[in-house]
Amino acid sequence: MTFSRLQNTIQANLLQLGVAACLICLLSGCGGARAESQPMGTVSGTVTLKGQPLTDCRVNFISQQGGSGAGGDLQPDGSFSFEGPIPTGTYSVFITLPEIFTPAQAQSKSGLASVPKKYHSQSTSDLTATVTEGDNNLTLELK
Repeated sequence: MTFSRLQNTIQANLLQLGVAACLICLLSGCGGARAESQPMGTVSGTVTLKGQPLTDCRVNFISQQGGSGAGGDLQPDGSFSFEGPIPTGTYSVFITLPEIFTPAQAQSKSGLASVPKKYHSQSTSDLTATVTEGDNNLTLELK
């Protein structure tokens, strides 16, 4: 075997080793350990303002224990649901514009323009929700 051929073989082996090491590093962080070790709950419900369904908005949950959060756009009847389960615990709740909104929704009398400003931010909202293991159907009343 010539020196250049040996050098090419070594380079090819090092490249394969590098790719394998990268794959191992990437895959080691892709496990379901968090979901298995922490209780989870599904969340749905309705948001009302002065007894009427709130629309043209998004309800947001941010964990008071830190780290996790979720959100869902409100439907015309004020209902919402999160796409997947979230960790159990107590969440700060606040209201924003929908994830995708039109100028009309931004000014809607039944939307964010009608919501008291204290509910517009996690730091000013006093609204909380507790998520327990299993299904959670919540009613959130804004005052």
